[in-house]
Amino acid sequence: MNNIFSRILLIITSISSILVFCIFLLLAYLCFDLFDSNQISSFLGTVWSVEEEKYGILLPFIGTLIISILSLIIAFIFSFSICSYIFLNKYKAINFFLEKSMLLMASVPTVIYAFAALFTFVPFISIYINESSTLSILVASLTLSLLLIPTMGLLFLDSFKTLSKKYESTCFHLGLSKEEFFYQFILKNAIPHMLSAVILAMARAVGDTMIILMLAGNSLSMPGSIFDSARSLTSHIALIFANDYGSLSFKAIFLCAFLLLCSNFILILSIKYLQRRHYEV
Repeated sequence: MNNIFSRILLIITSISSILVFCIFLLLAYLCFDLFDSNQISSFLGTVWSVEEEKYGILLPFIGTLIISILSLIIAFIFSFSICSYIFLNKYKAINFFLEKSMLLMASVPTVIYAFAALFTFVPFISIYINESSTLSILVASLTLSLLLIPTMGLLFLDSFKTLSKKYESTCFHLGLSKEEFFYQFILKNAIPHMLSAVILAMARAVGDTMIILMLAGNSLSMPGSIFDSARSLTSHIALIFANDYGSLSFKAIFLCAFLLLCSNFILILSIKYLQRRHYEV
């Protein structure tokens, strides 16, 4: 029975891997003309204008980095704080509530976060922080961080609990308090797992579409502050329509998708590298 189940899992995994590889080849094929005709340099500009036949994707790329990194920083602060509190807090009812709340946050559709932010974050920021700010990098990053908190938090908490079972009895017999045990042993050994969680959250932030599409403003201009609008690669793909298969704008969209897929591959490979280094040590 176990052999049959293992073979089924192997088949499913193989099919999934082949499909992903086929998608990668398809995107590379659709972008091949850009590399072959030495036109790739024109797509790394900052101007996207169909009238001028300029299709630079540098600004959406920069927008993706800014929003993803800012949301990752915000989410890390909250995720680490919540998980540390759960680990150190002695009241099980509060810990249960916080942990289940993170699970609930992970199940909420992204469009719900974006829709709720339109009526909460946007008016709050425009009234109390910056009157000229409506849809902006800050709004998109704050909302996107809500999506990343359970992604990082649940992985943080799982690593804390796993390491606690491994070291708890030994450390408590040495007379260490729970706080000393957490800061001197748990955090030190949890760093590789936490880095993997951060990288996984970064991959999710880079690939999100709906939140940034609805809240970032989608402006194709260089942002001067977090109160300005920006556009990401994912929202750029959703907003640009090209019906001509051979047009440069059509190929530029697939170049955006190719960059997104490559970035996620790099992030996943980074996780595998960290895990391998951890087990070797």
